[in-house]
Amino acid sequence: MTAAWVLVLDAPSGDASRRVGGLPLALRLALDAQAGGASAVVAAAEAPFRPVLDDPRLKLPLRSERDAGARAVCIAANTVIHRQLLGRLAKSGELPLPPATRALKEEPFGSHHVPFGFEPIEVVDDESAGRAERALFRALRKPQDGWTSTHLNRHVSLAISRLLVRTPLRPNQLSVVILAVGLLGAWLASRGGHAAIAVGATLFQLQSILDGCDGEMSRVTYRGSLLGEWLDTIGDDLTNYGFFAGAALGLYRDGGQLAYLVAGAITVGCGLLASGLEYRYLIRIGSGDLLKYPLSAASASGDGSLFGRIAPLFKRDTFVFVTWVLACLGVVGPMLFVFAAGAVGVLIGVLATERRLAQERRARPER
Repeated sequence: MTAAWVLVLDAPSGDASRRVGGLPLALRLALDAQAGGASAVVAAAEAPFRPVLDDPRLKLPLRSERDAGARAVCIAANTVIHRQLLGRLAKSGELPLPPATRALKEEPFGSHHVPFGFEPIEVVDDESAGRAERALFRALRKPQDGWTSTHLNRHVSLAISRLLVRTPLRPNQLSVVILAVGLLGAWLASRGGHAAIAVGATLFQLQSILDGCDGEMSRVTYRGSLLGEWLDTIGDDLTNYGFFAGAALGLYRDGGQLAYLVAGAITVGCGLLASGLEYRYLIRIGSGDLLKYPLSAASASGDGSLFGRIAPLFKRDTFVFVTWVLACLGVVGPMLFVFAAGAVGVLIGVLATERRLAQERRARPER
């Protein structure tokens, strides 16, 4: 078990109250330490940045002096570090001795490698503040991002998120706006006609891009919540089912072919059944993050097999992008049947996962 440790905020070489990435520098460090398992934050009572630590997101006790002999990491209060670094160091028991800023720079990752990591940055002017903010937002990328997110969506969403964190808009409020964009696209697709379906699909793709922003904002400003997880998960599902239902109805209105309605009904029906089973599991574990569902977790991790290599094709970011391109080309109709087959496949996968989970629960008491 990792021994308790404290974060000591040393006198900064710059303004530690300066906001970078939507948070004052000193508060960001304190929240990083809290996420990393620290037991307290220590800052001199006369420190000019101390008022910014009075924030409801910070649950750790704030002290003026550290206890003698307490394990501590001392960092200049105007430093920006990767949000996972302090926690990694604490778990390994290799906290550097004070002053730590230089020690962290000398061997920032080594055996403590974190995805999209960066060396600690001391913010002393506009140039270093911009560099720190770029590093913070780059670190919000996820290793499990699909191809479209990696090469397109994240570039756009991160740029938007950097602007949004400077506004009073909260992540959960943005989630509602994003859902409205998706549902508007579904309604337009249901009107029928090439133009309406193409514009609806464009809003579907826009929703997919913006879908990254609420999560990026919540992570970089430490405003994540269970409600936010559910808003994101349900918003994505409602947008998916809404668009395919709308597209099926719009295509039926155009040509009167009942097959489109059948394909749309299969897509939505299988999707709702699969989501219901996934939601039941998430409620049981107290989460709203769909990536914690075992099927999603397995597909996100990937492997070296053929399925592991082509799995990104089936991620939401990619199938939404493909839908947009095909709708603009006027050939989304045939793909609706592909999506229906995919929805059946997902439902089969979820049912298999539920069977496995049930077997594990029955076997657990025997152990």
